Amino acid sequence: MSIGKNIKKLREKHNLSQEELAKIAGVSDKAVSTWENDLKTPRMGTIQKIADHFGILKSDIIEDQPTKVRPIKPGLTVSGDSRPVPLLGTIAAGIPIEMIEVKEWVNVPREIAEMFPNAFLVQVNGDSMNKIVPPNALALIDPTEEVNNGDIAAVAVNGYDATLKRFYKFQDGITLEPESYNPEHKTQFYSEKDQEFNPISIKGKFVWFMAPINFKF
Repeated sequence: MSIGKNIKKLREKHNLSQEELAKIAGVSDKAVSTWENDLKTPRMGTIQKIADHFGILKSDIIEDQPTKVRPIKPGLTVSGDSRPVPLLGTIAAGIPIEMIEVKEWVNVPREIAEMFPNAFLVQVNGDSMNKIVPPNALALIDPTEEVNNGDIAAVAVNGYDATLKRFYKFQDGITLEPESYNPEHKTQFYSEKDQEFNPISIKGKFVWFMAPINFKF
């Protein structure tokens, strides 16, 4: 569901007119109409204002679909067979750090490797995505999968640093959203002007994860 459709659903849920929602958001009723018809996208500050008013997360407005970590296809069974997948480096799920290539291969279930033949593994450091991926987990990233708003992706900042975050692209910039129980982690927003000095590129979509062999429970 698009941002506009989410806004319309929220408005109708609370029995509000476009004019009434416009007053809450601090915009014209015409602006609300353009959102709901997917002609324009509200700015992040406006989305936050709406979310704060209704006591919800802005991700409830932004997300166009649930987190799409693909499950194993029905009917497939894990037979114990495995396939090696390259572990390319370490990816930050807190403060972005440099992704350093590591020449190592890690075995994953054959069904997963065959489902994502172009994917690679990275180790997740930090706790800014611990609602989804525990620290030190090995995250499988597929560079061929399309990344849509609301998906979790490996995103490179400055061409060198990489971070695992929920990704959103708007007319006025890109947002990297943490999913953490730690309140210290904040949303990172990069405007078009910011990206002139801090170029951002998507390295791939997060599709699966596993605990490392030496993980302590």
